[in-house]
This record gives sequence, C-alpha cells and structure tokens, in this order.
Amino acid sequence: MKLLSPLVVTSSPVHEELVALAPGCLTRHHAHHYLGFARTQWRLFTKRLELKPLLYAFRVLATGTHLMRTGELEADLTRLYAYGPAYLPDLVAAKAEAEHVRAPSTLGLEADVERMTAVLEQARDSSALPERATAEAALHDLVVRARARGWSSLT
Repeated sequence: MKLLSPLVVTSSPVHEELVALAPGCLTRHHAHHYLGFARTQWRLFTKRLELKPLLYAFRVLATGTHLMRTGELEADLTRLYAYGPAYLPDLVAAKAEAEHVRAPSTLGLEADVERMTAVLEQARDSSALPERATAEAALHDLVVRARARGWSSLT
C-alpha cells in the first residue's frame, strides 16, 4: 500500500494517523530522491529509447518540483503538465496506446530534461520545506501505541 495514494482499498485509524503525519515527514532533501530517480530513468531511456522511462524521468522531475514548491505530493503526470515541455500530453497519449513504444523523436529531449532538472534543483534550494522531518516524535508514539494494541489493529 502506498500511504498517500488516492486509491485506497482499505484504511484504519492507524492508516489515517499516518496520512495525517505524512506532511511532517517531508523535507527539502526529498529532492535528492527525485533527482536520482530521474537520472536513472534518463540513462535507461538513452539505452532503449523507449517512451516509458522518458515519461518516468519527466514525471519524477515534475513531482519533485511540485513537492518542493507546494509541500504537496502529486504523482499524476497529467496534473503536472505545467512543469514539463508542451509536447508532454502527446507523449502520454502515445504511451497509452502502447506500453513499450519507442519515443517518437529524441530531438530536444535532453535539453528539456536538463531544464527540468535545473528547475527542480532551484525549487529545492528555495523550498519552504524544512531541513529535517518534524513528525519524528509523533511517528514514534504511533508505532509504540500500535505495537501495544497489537499489529492486528492496523487493518
């Protein structure tokens, strides 16, 4: 289960508490995750020239930028088009038609990924997110309470 996924099959009081504590776990250091994931996906794209890793690179760069600027986690690329190049909706549409299709053109892609990377780095450097998580004590208390009640109460 992904904690902040909009697709929730089942929940519990512990899950609801974790969701409420999640914003206190976000820091500007999360940008490193997105930058690293984007580099990995870009390298994969340059080897295979498939659309899927290219879209992953665009998605994580846009997600990271949005997180750094707003403090909100949004991973749906279709809601993040404003952070990417104008042709991004066309790439998403092409991917919807075929899972392992080659990218229609590689012209300008590297420059766009570099631009989005620079935007994420700038957003990280100017982010209002804290350097350290603020929910550590509350998370500790939640885990202790959940263990005391028995893990069966998590579902």
